[in-house]
Amino acid sequence: MPTVLISVDGDSGKGSARSIPNFDLYQALSRCREHVMAFGGHKYAAGLTIGVDQLDVFREQFLMVAKELMQPENLVPCIDIESELSLDQIDMRLVNVLKRFAPFGPHNTRPVMASRNVEVVGAPSTVGNNHLRFNARQNGRVFDCIGFNLGHLAYRLTPGESNLDMAYVIEENEWRGRKGIQLRIKDLR
Repeated sequence: MPTVLISVDGDSGKGSARSIPNFDLYQALSRCREHVMAFGGHKYAAGLTIGVDQLDVFREQFLMVAKELMQPENLVPCIDIESELSLDQIDMRLVNVLKRFAPFGPHNTRPVMASRNVEVVGAPSTVGNNHLRFNARQNGRVFDCIGFNLGHLAYRLTPGESNLDMAYVIEENEWRGRKGIQLRIKDLR
């Protein structure tokens, strides 16, 4: 959901607003302009100054506008896939190419890849605090996969079947002194 946080100091407050994909925050604030002293920003982020006496009416107006502008599909999480690969295309050379795009963060996220019709090798397990761990194979290549907070998806994985589609981030992983490639799962279907 779009969010507006306001810090009050005396008779006025200063606010910061952040949006979600496909919700035009600037448009929503424009429709509430009579309740703010000043505002500026763009579709996904904004700042505002507001009188304390306008806080309640602004909140009501903003929620009404958000409800009007919000489409059900805005609330469905989506994953932007950078490229579709077969697992045999993943090697240390690709890992090193992807490292060149660092540093990664909110405005430069790690590229998410996808592979279709992947085989689950062996029994998947839930480790740690609800993390999914399994091995995936395609075209002779097998990779360790980890899905943080995705343990609830383990029941969907059937060892030996080759019908798994997965979205993931390719990572270099070092464990017990051994370096390798790990796929950090974002979602499965």
